[in-house]
Amino acid sequence: MMSTHQAPLLPSESAAGDRILVDLHVHSTYSADSAIPIGSLVRCWERHRILSVVCDHDALGGSLALIRALRGIQAEVPEIPAMEITSAGGEIIGLFLNEEIPPGFSAEETMDLIRDQGALTLVPHPFCTYRSRVLRQPLLDALSGRIDAIEGYNGRNTRDADNLAAVEYALAQGLPITAGSDAHTPMELARTYMVLEPFETPKEFLAALGSARIHYQRTHPGIHAVTKVVKRVKGLGKGWSER
Repeated sequence: MMSTHQAPLLPSESAAGDRILVDLHVHSTYSADSAIPIGSLVRCWERHRILSVVCDHDALGGSLALIRALRGIQAEVPEIPAMEITSAGGEIIGLFLNEEIPPGFSAEETMDLIRDQGALTLVPHPFCTYRSRVLRQPLLDALSGRIDAIEGYNGRNTRDADNLAAVEYALAQGLPITAGSDAHTPMELARTYMVLEPFETPKEFLAALGSARIHYQRTHPGIHAVTKVVKRVKGLGKGWSER
């Protein structure tokens, strides 16, 4: 399931035909702690043909902005409007959303709001020992019927064991496994992604996860210190562009 590479594979090396390369967890400058402008994500597509799915913290605008930009280049680029929602129980990603979901609801309510939109619930980094805002196993167990997929490979997890625990949990629950860089800086792009069969709808996307090839490369844990600096600088609010 996991392939680790010293350098990102180019599409010509990792995908054939019409398969799609997808990094299912990326942040743009619409997140308070990210330094990735939409333009960098467009260039990632143009250079590597990797579709970055923007999952900004409690904001859908960055995801929609990237979709508009990519559709201006190639009309058939898949659309996955997404965001990482801060629920009372931890962070939850909604995929294929139609509208923004506010933070602060319980995890159960948040998942229900996602489902009400015909969207998918993805639980990111559930066994991460570094982060504090994660859905812990008791809550995962209680809400397993509402979960559509588990992020088994998160490029920012500081320990490979945390990813392994997520993969083992997903397999035990019979849930699809996803991969994402969780990039907050441009240097993290094109390192972790999935190779998927073509899809358009949420149902087709879930089916494509079943045969996904995953390419994973963990980012050095020191990147979290960079993120703290980015958040502090952006908090000053002087001359920072949200685009």
